[in-house]
Amino acid sequence: MQVIEFERFISKDEEHKYFTISFEAPENAERMDFYYEYPRHVQYEKDGVVCDEERNIVDLALTAADGEYVGASGSDRTHIFISSYESAQGYAAVPITPGKWEVIVGAYKIAPEGVTVKYRIEFTMKTLRRFRGDTHMHTTGSDGVLTSEELVELCRKQHLDYAFITNHNNYSENYCLPRPTDMTILPGTEWTHYNGHSGFLGIKRPYRNPFCVNTPEQARAQIEEAHAAGAMIVFNHPFCSPECGWKWGFDIAPYDAIEIWNGAMMHENENTRCLEWWHRQLCEGRKIPVTGGSDFHRPGPNSLPGIPCTCVYAMSRCPEDILFALRSGHGYVKMAPEMPDVEVHAGKGILGDTVPNDTEVEAKFTGLRTGDKVRTITDRQTKETAVPENGREMTLRFRDSSAKFVRYEIVRAIAKGVPEVRVLVTNPVYFGME
Repeated sequence: MQVIEFERFISKDEEHKYFTISFEAPENAERMDFYYEYPRHVQYEKDGVVCDEERNIVDLALTAADGEYVGASGSDRTHIFISSYESAQGYAAVPITPGKWEVIVGAYKIAPEGVTVKYRIEFTMKTLRRFRGDTHMHTTGSDGVLTSEELVELCRKQHLDYAFITNHNNYSENYCLPRPTDMTILPGTEWTHYNGHSGFLGIKRPYRNPFCVNTPEQARAQIEEAHAAGAMIVFNHPFCSPECGWKWGFDIAPYDAIEIWNGAMMHENENTRCLEWWHRQLCEGRKIPVTGGSDFHRPGPNSLPGIPCTCVYAMSRCPEDILFALRSGHGYVKMAPEMPDVEVHAGKGILGDTVPNDTEVEAKFTGLRTGDKVRTITDRQTKETAVPENGREMTLRFRDSSAKFVRYEIVRAIAKGVPEVRVLVTNPVYFGME
């Protein structure tokens, strides 16, 4: 935490005037807590009666480093907070941009002798940590059965840290998303067409014209418009067939990620075909981040938010940091929130990064159980390591100067007599110069 403290004397002559006080917000702040205090009331005794007189009233408002007006709270509160995922009532949820912010001081009422106002600002700094979430869910805004508020409550029960609401061809709900204090809810749209579905993630309104197109040229223009507007483009369940697969071709327009895991991961299904296609692309030298989404519509067997769960390593749960982590491939997909986790370090890099060829990669797996198999996969080979009896954690180290990438999977027998399935798939660490 970083703290700034300062004070300002306000004279009687400044009553009924507005003025500003500048302060510097640091780099990499996740949240700002703003406190101020002054002697608003004075108590005195008169003719045997204790009186309480309001002598000073000082209002508060803020502008950000870019000059944007953030909000105001008048004089009713002496503590407000700002972040891009949640702010105090009366203030916009905005990033703590580094640079010169300004306190707008309103000298509404000032005692004849003047008043000294003391300010304290506490900055919670960003730190790299893991967040669990879901990138693909529907509500009653399209063909889901739960309202957004009901869906958020279900996500909370699943212990998710973030969630995208992605209704079919419909962005209206993005303007009234819930804002829970313990979870980041992000806007999204699933652009839905007879020739395929794509997630347009992270912005409220990804396109201005209607969603419907009929030609590849029109589809390309629609995707490019959303991308230019800031949306993260994810081709959803591309190998789902015959109704929902991606028929436009993967070269139709730029995209940021592939939804490699849609719904529960079963044995030899469209998720497996997508994973095999993705692995071939990696072997050919392409760098494609992957996501997983429940495609939740209604509760049912193997149908809950976070099945699968996309885990990212991000500097905070601010929307911009979650999106950066997803775009960068800084994470992995697992079958459900309670499944194993992994933390990967490669020199100064993590999953999704490109590091020098001779870098040692260390992967620490937690939440394992007897019989699990951890796969270390490159473009050259797959090595499988069995988890011994009573094994719960495992650390693997990898170094191969000739490999293009390394990624990891965990395979588990979910129940006796049932074929083993993947329960975790990571993005790669890439090798080479970048």
